[in-house]
Amino acid sequence: MNQIIRQKIAVMMGFIKMRLKNLRVIIFNIKNNGEGNRDQDLNYLKNHLFYDITFYFILLGPILFFYGAYLFYEEGKYAVSVMEFLLYFISVFVLLNHKINLRIKKLFFLLIGYFASVLVLIVAGPMGAGMVCVTVVLVLSGSLLDKKWVLKFIVFNLFAFLVISILMISGFFNEFAIIDYGSRWPIVAISSQILGIGLLFVIQIIYDGLEKQAKIIIRSQKSLEVSEQKYRYLSYHDHLTGLYNRLFWEEEQKRIDINEQLPISIIVGDINGIKLMNDAFGHEAGDRMIIETSRIMKNSCQKGEIVARTGGDEFSILMPKTSREAALKQMEEIKQRFAAHNRRILNEAFHINVALGSGTKEEPHGDLKETIKRAELYMNQRKLLEQRSSHSAIIASIKATMYEKSHETEEHSERLAALSRMIGEALNLSQIELDNLELLATLHDIGKVGIDDRILAKPGKLTEKEWIEMKKHPEIGYRIACASPELVSISEYILCHHEHWDGSGYPKGLVGEEIPLLSRIIAITDAYDAMTENRVYQKATNCQNALAEIQKNAGSQFDPNIVSLFVGIMQKNPVCEEMFSINRYPEKMIYK
Repeated sequence: MNQIIRQKIAVMMGFIKMRLKNLRVIIFNIKNNGEGNRDQDLNYLKNHLFYDITFYFILLGPILFFYGAYLFYEEGKYAVSVMEFLLYFISVFVLLNHKINLRIKKLFFLLIGYFASVLVLIVAGPMGAGMVCVTVVLVLSGSLLDKKWVLKFIVFNLFAFLVISILMISGFFNEFAIIDYGSRWPIVAISSQILGIGLLFVIQIIYDGLEKQAKIIIRSQKSLEVSEQKYRYLSYHDHLTGLYNRLFWEEEQKRIDINEQLPISIIVGDINGIKLMNDAFGHEAGDRMIIETSRIMKNSCQKGEIVARTGGDEFSILMPKTSREAALKQMEEIKQRFAAHNRRILNEAFHINVALGSGTKEEPHGDLKETIKRAELYMNQRKLLEQRSSHSAIIASIKATMYEKSHETEEHSERLAALSRMIGEALNLSQIELDNLELLATLHDIGKVGIDDRILAKPGKLTEKEWIEMKKHPEIGYRIACASPELVSISEYILCHHEHWDGSGYPKGLVGEEIPLLSRIIAITDAYDAMTENRVYQKATNCQNALAEIQKNAGSQFDPNIVSLFVGIMQKNPVCEEMFSINRYPEKMIYK
């Protein structure tokens, strides 16, 4: 029997310890904003405080209530004894009834406590600590109720004390111990009310401070969560396309490279001519092409597949549980999607041409990195085959755009090529140099595709700011040429075709023979043809005036030796007057 009693006592003590521990955990979580409704943390704390008070009330109540009932019974106050005895059981019934609203339970609990305290005050008088109990209940109301109900409880309390005071004056309580207060009653009543209400307001101020801190903590946590989510997103996503980036791609390889995911296939793709596009039409045009490519690649993926931008113009798709045949089929579907996109774009320069390659890991002992290398090798082979045609299409489109923007014609390029070839043959240039000279005559102003149309079409003299912009076109042309295998041989000539013999040209300020020979030739023939052809900024002049102007600038703007050679060739040309119209010679020549 003793062992059973010890076990039950141990169980009861364990239960009590658990409740105390839970209370500490709840308070800790509230302080750290961890549990409950985060928008109502103080109510959450008040509710849990009420539950714990309820627990200890039910646990310790029999001792207090039964002892009080016994004392009243001993004094012959049987009605009061029975009343206090019943109060406990009614309270337990209400507090444990799940159908009753929590606010009603709190109000009932406070009213029962208040009634019991007033009962002790009336029956026991100054010796029963009833006034202290009333003050405690008043303070508890501030700890358990919201502001609106706290104010109501204060009003109820003041009304109750007013009634008690009136009844004392009328002699209703002459047979009870409360009458022992005598003349001290007003002082005791008022001071206890001031103390209770003062403590209650102190508690409300504390709660208000906690509420403000809780809101600050909530806002800070939300801000931190948003920042963390943003950081996590930026860490694993490409900022331009929104696709996963290389970091995420490499981490996913480790996660997916397990036997359960076999066969694992890889598709890699690389956009052809993106650098040429950036140099010719600006990075915005290149970015639009990359974004559109990412959209098509993403829409081509199945559920569970991961597409990532793994380089500037490179995309990769990781496909778990995908066979070699399925990967090849999907690669063909991607090609068809790009072909469908290109059919909707009239300008071939903006067609998206992507070299694709695939690889598949089929055996557990295989290396996924080797599979990726095989896919990249296949892609690079395709790139070598496709890049030339892609670049040619872009160059053709750039050339057409150049003619349209600069108001130059294909006939101008043909005349320039013919004049330059005459000089080149007179200088005994090799066939390769003559071919480069002809290509340079056609594309020396290719950089004008990157210059504002308003500057190119402006009649009259350019402003200083506009000249600064115009002087960028040799460098733009140089970058375009460097990005294309077909044009890289003339890139340096394009860069230098506006250099002057005396070093006053642009963009590098080269002097004399520092300027490449082909650039010196084009400078002369381009100036000649510009003067003998109508332009938006000047009217054409005749051959003699044009040659005179070139001779005038020999040794300053032009190579004097090539000028002498060119003038001699043109003077011997019997069709010079017939090739060009004769117009009024302008007062000042402008060369763009």
